[in-house]
Amino acid sequence: MGYTVIADEKGRVVILKEVREELNIKKGSSLILEVKDGIIVLKVRKPSPMGIYGIAEEEEVDIEEIEGALGYEDIH
Repeated sequence: MGYTVIADEKGRVVILKEVREELNIKKGSSLILEVKDGIIVLKVRKPSPMGIYGIAEEEEVDIEEIEGALGYEDIH
């Protein structure tokens, strides 16, 4: 199924209500935009279990800093 949408002056397009409802897209939903062979592909990003529980998904963790904070600096 295809829809014709019009881009505004900033290049924004509206995802139609029936599509938002079908894909459960709400305010703040994360979407992935890819360009493949001149075609725009927009996918709903599924929340990861770690993100649901509030655990940092992409934050870099320094294990030595954590061990130091726990008093484990002499173990290595």
